[in-house]
Amino acid sequence: MERTKKSFLIASLVSLAITCLFFILAIFGVKVFDGIWLRFLLIFASLCVGCGFLVNELNVLKRNKILGILSISFLSVSIIFALIIFCTPLLDDGSIFNTITAIIALFSTFFMIIISLATKLEKKLLILQITTYIILFLLEILISILIAGYPLFDVNAMTEIFSVVCVISVGLLIALWILSTKKTTNEGSLDKEYIKVLKQDYNKLIEENKNLKKQIDDLTKKN
Repeated sequence: MERTKKSFLIASLVSLAITCLFFILAIFGVKVFDGIWLRFLLIFASLCVGCGFLVNELNVLKRNKILGILSISFLSVSIIFALIIFCTPLLDDGSIFNTITAIIALFSTFFMIIISLATKLEKKLLILQITTYIILFLLEILISILIAGYPLFDVNAMTEIFSVVCVISVGLLIALWILSTKKTTNEGSLDKEYIKVLKQDYNKLIEENKNLKKQIDDLTKKN
């Protein structure tokens, strides 16, 4: 697990460095947003983000195997579909495959956020968690409708509704992130005060302690 995590981390950092190099070249007038260079930029940017997310999902996998596998699967599908688009003429076609890929990538991102928070907080702040996840689900539906090409903002008052949902979603996510960080910090403090041992080792120590006390009592009686 640690080797896999390290490999994804290295891949993410290398891809990030290459992506930054492309943007630096663009500053000096190199046309990196056209043709083959744009494809390379999108590929490395996707690998950077994807591998970075995979590192986090491996941590989720430790806390909950089933949810971790689901999250990694959705993310992997998104990355593979994106690379197919960037490496083929689909990038310029605007086909339905591109739309499906964007919606899957959006779903994967929201799913990863929810799973990451849920596995950290577990059953704590359950009402706040459920409220946040419902709002996020609503936001995902609205964005998916926009990606599908429906003129959502032509609907009366939809611009205001969408903006309010975005603001509430961000606010709730920040609140949960802060609270989950606090929970992790508290657990870290407890780990410093307590030593975790296997039950069989604990029972062995108890038995040895009893034997030592008995030997001390026997020696005391003899003296």
